Amino acid sequence: MLDPSTAKMDPVAGVKKAAELGYKKIAVTVAFADTAKKCRELEAELGLDLVVIAVHVTGLDREEAQALVETSDIATSCASKPIRDLVKPLAQVGTAVPLFALTQKGKELVIERAKDIKSPILINTMALPVLPEHKQPRDLK
Repeated sequence: MLDPSTAKMDPVAGVKKAAELGYKKIAVTVAFADTAKKCRELEAELGLDLVVIAVHVTGLDREEAQALVETSDIATSCASKPIRDLVKPLAQVGTAVPLFALTQKGKELVIERAKDIKSPILINTMALPVLPEHKQPRDLK
């Protein structure tokens, strides 16, 4: 935690602090493309191995969504039409409010997580994204 007295959330400062504590492999959630870009700059500057996860994407305009898709390893879809329209995922989890793995690193993390799921899982190859109309949130933004 950056500041226990305020519970401040700052992904860039969080990555810096994790690096200062000696961590090299770091996952970070971001809600804006500018934050993702700054995290990627830190990754290169400090020799880190980041997994950038785009979250809270409902309501983003197409430009912001495109920039997040380009800089993230994984993206949640929330109720975002631009995210659904722009992604070219390597893996997808779910169909109603899917999570998209956008890079090989993201794909590997999603598959690793799937190993812990106790219920049966269908693994299939097909064109992605799969977005059945009847399962999508109403009024995508």
